[in-house]
Amino acid sequence: MKKRFILLQFLIGSLLFINSYTLFAQTDPVPAFSISSNVDLMSRYIWRGQDYGHDPSLQPGLSATWKDFTLGAWGAYTINGIGTQETDLYLSKEIGHLTFALWDYWSMGDSTINLFNYNQKTTEHVLEAQVLLSGGEKLPFNLLGSYLFYGADASKSVYLELQYLHSTPSADMQLFAGYQAKGDYYGERSSFVNLGCTVIKSIEVTDRWSLPLNLSFIVNPSSKRVYLVAGITI
Repeated sequence: MKKRFILLQFLIGSLLFINSYTLFAQTDPVPAFSISSNVDLMSRYIWRGQDYGHDPSLQPGLSATWKDFTLGAWGAYTINGIGTQETDLYLSKEIGHLTFALWDYWSMGDSTINLFNYNQKTTEHVLEAQVLLSGGEKLPFNLLGSYLFYGADASKSVYLELQYLHSTPSADMQLFAGYQAKGDYYGERSSFVNLGCTVIKSIEVTDRWSLPLNLSFIVNPSSKRVYLVAGITI
């Protein structure tokens, strides 16, 4: 356990060092600090091909950004108040086309409400080291890598996802293919667990306000399940 927390401290320290280096190297003025928030209402909670059974799901998000350094929180909660709820924290840093992040995923049920339980054998937390490589405007591809290095996933799963982005005047589209390369968190064996497409379209309500609508078609070849999920951002 000591080695795992040393690894966590090293990753956080690396992010802080990179952020400090960027401050000295940067010459162009940028906004020093910003806060953003949003609330998504989803017909169902599907994440990386896994069905968490929230039907429907309220998903709020809150983040604070200082230059390219972001601290945020995200949650997923059942509308009827019954079942497992989720509250996640993350820390991220952008460096050019790379985004490094640490995530703390925490699920809580009626009998598991201890936020500060990080015991490997009993914790509901899952800690993740994540990196996202973006191709930018000239190359509309993203590559996501995820390593669940501590917590409720004893198999320490590795997840890889390739994303293709395409925009039209009427909508934005993302095609994705997610593969479990190691472990059993997303499936029983190494396999594709998350294939599909997401389309985001803004519905104009008034001259000054539009409502983003997203629709996802998701296939999990490992579990042989298919989902069609709709959501709006408030």
